[in-house]
Amino acid sequence: MNRFNTLLQREWMQHQRGWLILMGLPTALFLLIVVLGQWQFSLGDNNHPQQAGLLVQALAAVVGTAITTLALAWLTANFQAPGLARRDQQDRSIEFWLSLPTPPAQSVAATVLAHLLLVPWLALAAGLLGGAVVATAMAIKLQGLGGLWALPWGDIIPAVLALFLRLSLGLLLATLWLSPLTLATMAASAWLKRWGLPVVVLGVASLGLLLDKLWGTPVVWQLLGDLGHNAGQAFLHTSQTAPGSSIRISNEAGVPALLQLVPSWALSDAGRALQALAQPLFLGAMLVAAGCFALLVWRRQRGS
Repeated sequence: MNRFNTLLQREWMQHQRGWLILMGLPTALFLLIVVLGQWQFSLGDNNHPQQAGLLVQALAAVVGTAITTLALAWLTANFQAPGLARRDQQDRSIEFWLSLPTPPAQSVAATVLAHLLLVPWLALAAGLLGGAVVATAMAIKLQGLGGLWALPWGDIIPAVLALFLRLSLGLLLATLWLSPLTLATMAASAWLKRWGLPVVVLGVASLGLLLDKLWGTPVVWQLLGDLGHNAGQAFLHTSQTAPGSSIRISNEAGVPALLQLVPSWALSDAGRALQALAQPLFLGAMLVAAGCFALLVWRRQRGS
């Protein structure tokens, strides 16, 4: 475990500057918009129209900053993933790492875990904290310090915490659903160098066109679509028939009542996302991902 933690620390030390900039950029941009921008916002609430409008803006700032930061970090990690497979070969440090008493499987696992899961998780937390800063600045600008105390923090904090846990689980499940594609590109890049990603893309596209045009079986497109669909459902498992899949409140109840329902909705929605794992497609995806991971480990064992 100590060796694995050391490998994770290596990833942080090597990429921390870029990661910190990536995590702080959305907060800095949104805060700049709040400080320099001019806008008016109102919401029809019979009792407290200004308070309701401020609450909606604060929630939009927190959620928007968190989701933007998470999306930016996750997309960047998946975009960089193929290049990570040959990082140690490219900088000629592979002999050094292989000389250490660290199994190649741990080295590969640490890289995948840090970039595809831990950093996006950290980005989500940073986005929520940054969103709180943006919301605070917004409330002070619109209504002064009194605007902060006018917000129902007893409802906001549990709702935001529930949303954080739900998105964290969604990130884990979405990463698992897309792991066959991500690890396949990494394995191909490890073995075929710069040709790895083009070979995977052209190979999948050619196989899909061949099966679709010659045999009339769009199974490749269906599999890719199902993987993407399930990855999206991992974050928000929308369903028209599942009980509790949506939140309905009366217009008179207002936004505070909606906040009180968020924790129970997040729990039920997470349960539906977990239930979606019980299907043959997920089992097949895990088998393919395991095979690609084994190819990565094998290539690392061979060195340069």
